[in-house]
Amino acid sequence: MFIADYMTADPLTITADVLVPEARRLLDDNHFRHLPVVDKENKLIGVVTDRDLRSAYPSTAIDDETYRKIFETVSATPVSEIMSTNCSCVSIEATLDDALLVFDRDKVGALPVVTEDDVVIGIFSMRDLTAAYKRLFGSAESGSSLIAVLDETKSHNSLSRIATILEENDVQCNRLIKIGLISGFDRIYMRVESSKVGNVHKHLQDSGFTPVSYTHLTLPTSSVMCRSRWWPYH
Repeated sequence: MFIADYMTADPLTITADVLVPEARRLLDDNHFRHLPVVDKENKLIGVVTDRDLRSAYPSTAIDDETYRKIFETVSATPVSEIMSTNCSCVSIEATLDDALLVFDRDKVGALPVVTEDDVVIGIFSMRDLTAAYKRLFGSAESGSSLIAVLDETKSHNSLSRIATILEENDVQCNRLIKIGLISGFDRIYMRVESSKVGNVHKHLQDSGFTPVSYTHLTLPTSSVMCRSRWWPYH
C-alpha cells in the first residue's frame, strides 16, 4: 500500500518569512501539528511544528518585564529562525513500510510528501499511518475476529495449510500473516469473518495447530518505545 492513498494532498504550507504568531494561529485554527515551509516555487525548505512554536515563547515562570521583552521579540520573529531545515520527507512512490521506518527513526509525527524536484504535494502523518494499517489488517471491520496460532512445525507450507482448513470449513479469511519470533515458535495471525472463535480454534487444533493463549505470551517487564534514524527520500 502506498502513502498516496492516505496522505493529505495539497497541504497547508507557509513561507519562511511568515511570523511566529501567524504560524501558531494557522496550527491552532486548523488543529495541525506540522507546517511545511516552502519557497516561492513550493519547494520544501523546512518544517515548523507546534513544539517549535511552544519552545519559542517565554516561560510564564520568569518575571513580567522579561516575559514581555521576549514575547515582543518572538512576535517579530519569522519561522525561518525556528524551523527545522534538516527535515525528513518521502516521495509519492513511498509505501507504508517506508513511512513507518522514517517515523521510527527520525522521531517525527508527520512527513511532507514531495516530487523529485522537492515540490510539496502532500503530507503524511502518524495518524494517517495508523488509519492505513487499521484498514490493511482489518482492525476496524465489524464481525471479524483476529486469531493467532503457533507454528510448531515451522513448515514452509503452514499458511497454505491454514487457508485450506478455513476454506474446507466455510470460514472466510481476509488476512493471513506469519511472524517469525526470535525465541519460541513463529506465530500465524489470521482475520476471519466469524464471531465463533471457538469453532475456528477447534478446526485449527484438529489439524495440529495450537491457538495462542495468554500462557504463550512473553510479557516485558517494562515498555520502551524504540526510535531510530533512517535516510529520507529528500
